[in-house]
Amino acid sequence: MIILADNTTYTIKDNLDEYLPLQSIANKTISDLLSNSDNGLLVYPHSFYRCEDETDKQSLLNLQLHWKENQCTEAILNTGNIAGFINVNGQSLSIHSRFATDTKQDFFLHYMLQKVLRINLVNMLHETTDEQAFDFLLLLFPKLLNEALTQGIYKEYQRNEYNDANVRGTIDINRHLKTNLPFNGRIAYRTREFSHDNHVTELIRHTIDYIGKTSFGKMLLKNDADTHTSVAQIIHSTPHYNRQEREKIVKANLKVITHPYYSSYTPLQKLCLRILRHEKNKYGAKDDKIHGVLFDVSYLWEEYLATILSKQGFKHPNNKRGTGRIYLALPNQFPRYPDFYREKGSVIADAKYKRNIDTRDDVNQMITYLYRLKAQKGVFILPTNKVRTKERYHLYGYGEEANAELQKYFFLVPQDVTDFKTFAKEISKSENKIGETEL
Repeated sequence: MIILADNTTYTIKDNLDEYLPLQSIANKTISDLLSNSDNGLLVYPHSFYRCEDETDKQSLLNLQLHWKENQCTEAILNTGNIAGFINVNGQSLSIHSRFATDTKQDFFLHYMLQKVLRINLVNMLHETTDEQAFDFLLLLFPKLLNEALTQGIYKEYQRNEYNDANVRGTIDINRHLKTNLPFNGRIAYRTREFSHDNHVTELIRHTIDYIGKTSFGKMLLKNDADTHTSVAQIIHSTPHYNRQEREKIVKANLKVITHPYYSSYTPLQKLCLRILRHEKNKYGAKDDKIHGVLFDVSYLWEEYLATILSKQGFKHPNNKRGTGRIYLALPNQFPRYPDFYREKGSVIADAKYKRNIDTRDDVNQMITYLYRLKAQKGVFILPTNKVRTKERYHLYGYGEEANAELQKYFFLVPQDVTDFKTFAKEISKSENKIGETEL
């Protein structure tokens, strides 16, 4: 098994045969990997949402091989913002956040998942076993379920068959002759009715039943009042549920729904299919395929900061859903998505998970936002594993007239902790500090 950290460069000269299978996923964008139907790969959030900012164009990892006389002599591997578990051609790969101090524990990744997905996590191991990878897959279910049900219970037209005296549809003559002769007062007919009990809600019901068999799954389904209510609504809406029809329901859902109103059901449907087909497409089940559960940590970092900054009055445009965008020109031309901005204090904040900002692209982007929103302060928020003071840069031009500046704010991620409870206690100090700081 290969263990790596995100946003890290490795120069490898030993055991190079272990890294050669990674050529199947190296130097390819996330969108390219996900578009391959043979891959059993899930990347959150890119597997569920179309990203208008094209963050799915980033690579999972970059790999350069140096050869001499048909012999690989050196490999240079660069990881990006992706962490999780993946199996490539029989080779297991585990990518941690760079803040993990233990190969079996990744407190920072788990903590961000807890905050972003709004679940109460116990201490989870970061291992490449089937069970651990599957548990990380299940973590997404409560959030996607609750998001879907905010749009109401999915309903669609269903064709139903009846045989009674209360005719309210098209008479089925052939079935009537087979079942009601001699005449017994009943008439066979069929109807087309709007129903909550359909192939989509049945799929969700089967998924609830499936994951509820494990202790971890039961904990997730009872995680909070919203999830408990959502589960109860699905159960109530599927009176014709039959556990023996699971394969039939899965096949009926292979075509992803594209309903304009029930848009949040599409991600949930994809996840349910992945969970229910886990036994067939098990992580690492076949040596000639790619399987895994991965997370875009830069997205988690941004959404984690949103749980803190939203309490300070910051607006948070969502480029994954296309909401809250601003425009650079009339009439509504050149849409942009600053991570966070607040009118009070004229502040724009940009979440940067990578080690360093790009002094060209990132700075140019921030200057654009400052100009467009007439703001005075642009702050890059970066995680760090050691105490660092804020860096400030005063701007020229219009910025000089407005006393505008750029800042780098370093958010301390605790190190040298032995358990998740202690980590949560220590990182809350960093949360309180950024909450008390005038960004």
